[in-house]
Amino acid sequence: MTNTLPLGGTTYSWLYQASLTEAFAGLAEAGFCYTEITTAAPHLQSPDFGTYERYSMKKLMNSLGITPVSVNPGFMDINLLSPSSDFRQLSIAHMICEIELAADIEAPFVVAIPGRRHALSPAPHEACQWWLEEALTRLLRRAEPLGVKIALETSPYGYMGRGTDLLEVTDKFDHPNLGIAYDCANTLVNEDPDEGIRAVAARLLLVHMSDTWRDKWAHTSPGRGEVDFGSYADALRTIGYAAPTIYELVDLEPPMPRIRDDIAFFNKYGWDPQAPAVLDKSHRDLTLQKGMDIS
Repeated sequence: MTNTLPLGGTTYSWLYQASLTEAFAGLAEAGFCYTEITTAAPHLQSPDFGTYERYSMKKLMNSLGITPVSVNPGFMDINLLSPSSDFRQLSIAHMICEIELAADIEAPFVVAIPGRRHALSPAPHEACQWWLEEALTRLLRRAEPLGVKIALETSPYGYMGRGTDLLEVTDKFDHPNLGIAYDCANTLVNEDPDEGIRAVAARLLLVHMSDTWRDKWAHTSPGRGEVDFGSYADALRTIGYAAPTIYELVDLEPPMPRIRDDIAFFNKYGWDPQAPAVLDKSHRDLTLQKGMDIS
């Protein structure tokens, strides 16, 4: 098939089932060259993950032939839209740590979900918009000098569930370090992913995929749900997307050995874990400045 699409994996697939080191080994065994690192506990505890731990993780990835594409905290607790100032400030502080981690391990992108509103008593849209813009302003202030890009991800939590919602935000900021991470499993309930991906092409930084249902949110193996991966692949080719598509398998079932069958499924539509990708390499290399020689 022409116009092969690079395919990446994520350590998230092994969360609660294996250590972070074992997750990297599993990704390499499956044949992935690119990965997104989910920085949630118990895989990674931010206060204890210092310079030496970052050096060791980068060295391990190098030895396995894995290139980090993005870091993603998973957003179990982080909420940039929390009506509580204390919780909102903690969320911003945590995301700043994510940006610094990405710079240290040379990952171009940090994934950021705008936040979530309470289902029974949602905060007004105007307030959410103000809180999000305040958070992004502070995050970009840290990300820009480090050369890290923030990829806002579509969310199924009832706030900014469509790609065009994020497009409005990124267009308003019009900042070179702010773009969009599009996830078909997060948008299927709100829009056709192939149409959504075309709509945000001008601001697209990163793509996630997994299978899901319209009436049940999931991140499971392809073929189980209702995502049309053929149309999704065609849309990515149409817009000229060349970064890795991250296969975000998160269903708490053992990822191995079925992930090999999942890769074979994606191969039919042109995704290949060994295909070369175009990554944003404009970020500044701070590792040498910090004495972290990882060559």
